[in-house]
Amino acid sequence: MKSIVVYYSPSCAFSAGTIAFLVSRGADAELVNLDEHDDERDALEDKLDGRKLETPTLAVDGELHVAPPLSELKDMLQDWGLPDDAAPHTKIREAES
Repeated sequence: MKSIVVYYSPSCAFSAGTIAFLVSRGADAELVNLDEHDDERDALEDKLDGRKLETPTLAVDGELHVAPPLSELKDMLQDWGLPDDAAPHTKIREAES
């Protein structure tokens, strides 16, 4: 599984949904609250090279993904090495069987 950093804003509902989705899929991600880290926000804006900063923005091995839809994020997680069966809810169902 690749290293994932999620740059988010606590007031952003899409950020909260993305983080919940990552957790539910079993992904281990570093979270960076941009409201508390102006230096990280400035560095991220520089990396976006003129593109608008939106939250959440994911950094994966130096590649930035700005506000990816959850449908794309699911596919990206598989590409990054997190199989469908890694989701905790699947493991819970298996344990109950």
